[in-house]
Amino acid sequence: MSIFDWFRKGKEPTPSGGGPSAKTLADLKEFLSTRDGVEAYIEPPTSVYAMTLCLVAADGEHLRRAVKNLDQAQRLCDEHGVPMYDPRKVGYPDRMKRYAKGSPSDVVQLEDLPPLETTESEPNDPTRDDDT
Repeated sequence: MSIFDWFRKGKEPTPSGGGPSAKTLADLKEFLSTRDGVEAYIEPPTSVYAMTLCLVAADGEHLRRAVKNLDQAQRLCDEHGVPMYDPRKVGYPDRMKRYAKGSPSDVVQLEDLPPLETTESEPNDPTRDDDT
């Protein structure tokens, strides 16, 4: 702690750096447009890290990138129709942790379902069309 820290008491810590680069924004937009079931989690800035946006897809895949401020993150989420949450209040989804561990996701794919079995109607069935 330096002597100048006494004069800054009460101010929010400001990490160094201007804001996200064009590549960072491109990464976020690409993730939002190519993944299904994406949710966003806004993480507040600390004295070391800038404000970040963590995007979590339906299968648990996630991407964390810096954003300039809350307004920029909200605009980005609104453009793509993605809900944004505060992880300090709601926590992170379990599927994110399972994905990081390499565990299979709970998402059911069409190929995972059993084949559809159909039955023929009985001759006395009133719903049957006899004109065939």
